[in-house]
Amino acid sequence: MKRVRGIAAIVTGLISSSAFAIGAATNVTVTDVRVDADGKGMVYFSSPLGSGQPSCVQSGYGNALAFDTNTAGGRSILAFVLAAQASGTVLTGVFCYGTCNVYGATVEDWHYATS
Repeated sequence: MKRVRGIAAIVTGLISSSAFAIGAATNVTVTDVRVDADGKGMVYFSSPLGSGQPSCVQSGYGNALAFDTNTAGGRSILAFVLAAQASGTVLTGVFCYGTCNVYGATVEDWHYATS
């Protein structure tokens, strides 16, 4: 029974983290957070998000991800990144969608992070 639970946990982790998350960074900190008047926001990290970024990411935004505070998820992201920045928390994984929908063809969209 323990073996089945262990295998199920591993499979669930693989599905949730790699099947839907495109780009990733590991062991980064939040260096800056911005939210514009329209509710669109960006979070900047201490290092680039890796080589798998989509072509829509413009130069200078390789260490940033976008989110939208007009959604409940975007407000949660804002709270998470502000807390991480204030505490200096190292994020063990930052994952993105591989799209640039929030800011158009500029910054990759946030998916989730782990600390």
